[in-house]
Amino acid sequence: MNATALSATMRAAMLAVPAIGAVDGPALTALCNAIATTVVAHVTTFAVVTPTLMVAPTGGGPVTGTGTVS
Repeated sequence: MNATALSATMRAAMLAVPAIGAVDGPALTALCNAIATTVVAHVTTFAVVTPTLMVAPTGGGPVTGTGTVS
């Protein structure tokens, strides 16, 4: 996940919807940066994902585990 890319995508989406009334400028960029940084931090901190490789325990039992969002 990349806050800079997310911010740019949000900014473009806001500017593309006339009903929002977003005005291009430093304030919109700052708002998008703040939201994107917060979203990326939250997702990378709290997301629980299945790992890409799961290995059964040698002693038996359920296959479990978590991965991370990066």
